[in-house]
Amino acid sequence: MALAPTARKAAGQARDESSVERLYLDLRDRAMRYQFKPGARINEQVLGRELGVSRGPLREALNRLVAEGMLDFVMNKGFFRKAISVDEVFDLYQVRIALERRAVFLAVQRASDADIAAVMQYWDDVMARAPSLDTGDFVLADEEFHRRLVALARNKELSAFMEVVTRRIHVARHIDIEQQSEWNLQAFDAHRGVVELIARRDTQAALALLTEHIDISLKRAIEITKEMAARFFLVEASSASEYPAAGATHSVHRIKP
Repeated sequence: MALAPTARKAAGQARDESSVERLYLDLRDRAMRYQFKPGARINEQVLGRELGVSRGPLREALNRLVAEGMLDFVMNKGFFRKAISVDEVFDLYQVRIALERRAVFLAVQRASDADIAAVMQYWDDVMARAPSLDTGDFVLADEEFHRRLVALARNKELSAFMEVVTRRIHVARHIDIEQQSEWNLQAFDAHRGVVELIARRDTQAALALLTEHIDISLKRAIEITKEMAARFFLVEASSASEYPAAGATHSVHRIKP
């Protein structure tokens, strides 16, 4: 039996929304991994042909990434991958501190003993598998720990904001963990320590440990961001960018001493 016009329209809208969502997730993953080079213009025609999509859904997905702070849009020029900026990464780490501090404060009040124990068990399992995890898997595991930690606050909006910050510092975290520094070992121990203090309902001690943990990351942000810029500049210097830049990419890295 044929669908009524309103039913056909609803079905079409559902398919369109699903298509845009899949496209958005694909582009978001590329942006997170800096497959769009910092400061480079995104060639919509090339990208559309590659993905087999029309301009409308592609622009809708790209605009969502602009709203999340991963891309810039310049009138009459198009979409650009945000340039690497020490100031921006530093600011994002500060936002992360604020969000996680609030999450820990609320978790002490709201989280059940069972939920807290589940987060602790998750991290114990990660550390047990650590020798077999590559850097990429470890970054994802670390992000998932912080996601679960924030979820203990039982505040969906807080979790949503944290998710945006997590995505935007993904590459910085990858470089941080990849360096296998002594700080990483201390940080991983701090993960369990924070959860233990939440379980004891010790708000002040939990906040102090968490702040110390993230604050050291904050101090490393400038060093990490410079490393990011150096890597991407070297890649671009040795091979042509897949998506033509609007100008010399190194001029928009905005790295400060």
